[in-house]
Amino acid sequence: MGFWNSVGDLAKKAGSAALDEVQAAGARTKEYKAEMPSKSDTELVRIIKGSKNSPLRGGAASGELKARGYNSEDIKKMLRDI
Repeated sequence: MGFWNSVGDLAKKAGSAALDEVQAAGARTKEYKAEMPSKSDTELVRIIKGSKNSPLRGGAASGELKARGYNSEDIKKMLRDI
């Protein structure tokens, strides 16, 4: 097997791994979005505040607050108040 064949095989493997991760992130995002409507505003703000380890979950919580009519400034104020 030549050098370029090896490079091509490595690229395929890397691309496949990246696609798998994107698909897994999409599934987690859907799961988090489905979870958020049952949370109170306070719970959503706490999720956002602790979202450093799970930015997808924090984004879903923020999206739910916006769907409830809060804007970015409202959410920032809520984060300061908790």
